[in-house]
Amino acid sequence: MSSNLRRNTTLETVVAIVQDLVQDWGIEAAEAAGEDTLLAVDLQFTSVDIIQLCVALEECYDRRFGFHDLLMKDGSYVGDLSLGRLAEFVEVQLSRVTEPTEEAVTS
Repeated sequence: MSSNLRRNTTLETVVAIVQDLVQDWGIEAAEAAGEDTLLAVDLQFTSVDIIQLCVALEECYDRRFGFHDLLMKDGSYVGDLSLGRLAEFVEVQLSRVTEPTEEAVTS
């Protein structure tokens, strides 16, 4: 998965990556994926599929997002996740200023 799936907005990028994954699996979504589309209920994503999506997003943006903060709540995995919520999480992560590592500070 490369940055060629990157779009104008984070939601458009998430949708493009989901559509690419679903197409690779030979599955056709019953309706167009959008902000309210749920990964498990609407697209039949399993936990492995969600991890694959997270990795694809990290590759697309060339950075780590710490998806465990989004996917885990009170020590358990969330039941489902909308594409809008996923895009919102990625946007917040992109807007965060990367803290310099200790190594960079002492160099």
